Amino acid sequence: MNKWFRKGNARRFYRIDMPVRHFIVPSSPIKDREIYATGANYFPASFKSKVEAQKFHALHWANRIQEHSETLLKIFDEIIQFVEFFGECALSISEGQNPRQDPKYWMRVHTHLNGFQNARLMESSSPKTYQYIKMIEEKYMTFLRSMVASIEKSTPTHFSVDDHLPHGFKVDEMISMFESAKFDKIPLVQTLRHVSAYMDSYLEAYRYINEDNYLKQFPSEWKVQMANVSASGLAVHLGKRFEQYSRVDVYLYFPEDEKVLQFDGTVVDTRTDDKTLTERVAINFEFPDGVSQDYLQTQIQKQEVKDCMDIVL
Repeated sequence: MNKWFRKGNARRFYRIDMPVRHFIVPSSPIKDREIYATGANYFPASFKSKVEAQKFHALHWANRIQEHSETLLKIFDEIIQFVEFFGECALSISEGQNPRQDPKYWMRVHTHLNGFQNARLMESSSPKTYQYIKMIEEKYMTFLRSMVASIEKSTPTHFSVDDHLPHGFKVDEMISMFESAKFDKIPLVQTLRHVSAYMDSYLEAYRYINEDNYLKQFPSEWKVQMANVSASGLAVHLGKRFEQYSRVDVYLYFPEDEKVLQFDGTVVDTRTDDKTLTERVAINFEFPDGVSQDYLQTQIQKQEVKDCMDIVL
């Protein structure tokens, strides 16, 4: 067993759970493809398990709706189809396939830019429900337009990304409100919740693709996340998967010194966390330079001191 995974800390390099800003991508992108792809798996088995459960719950509640049931079933079925189409397109991109290469498929993509066609069926009979559905559509269309723009400007050597994908949509506020216990048994509300969650899973998978092609140049914007860190490697939960023994580039950013550390890494263990449905990826640093390793060891020691002070306080 690799030293880094023995229990306890009787090892050359002490490991500790600490918050870090990190950026991790495969060392080599997929080669000889139609469009640039990093090579990470953004749709692992854990993702598929999650979306299957979300779709099941969405359909379960949709079939319990009584008022305007036929119309609403038609609307929610269309939304699910749109979401799955978006997912298929994102999966193609992640595997280096350019949707523009198939004219008929690309025409379907542009058809989806017209939005949810069945939503208007509720506009006059139930304006409030119509507004809820339009909120879901607004978020979906923001991601779809961004994806289309990236595809149109991308090449086999570059995936074009102009900016972050936004957060804080109106639908997110709505869903947060619907999480109140008083809505637990209302079929329409629960359908909206689960359809939105189903959509979000696919949108967030694409967000990973977008960020992996954008964030490298902006260390201060890297996500802060708890990781198990030592001077010789780290383990962290991700929404994407790397193949075991694959090579990855690991970047760590420490804002107090505006310092970026870069390590060549090898994935030595990857497994699905059944509770969070994320991928726990463990990485060994291969032949790290002494300066970077010493700096990281100092940061680990600072975190130890901070943890001790928090315990005392």
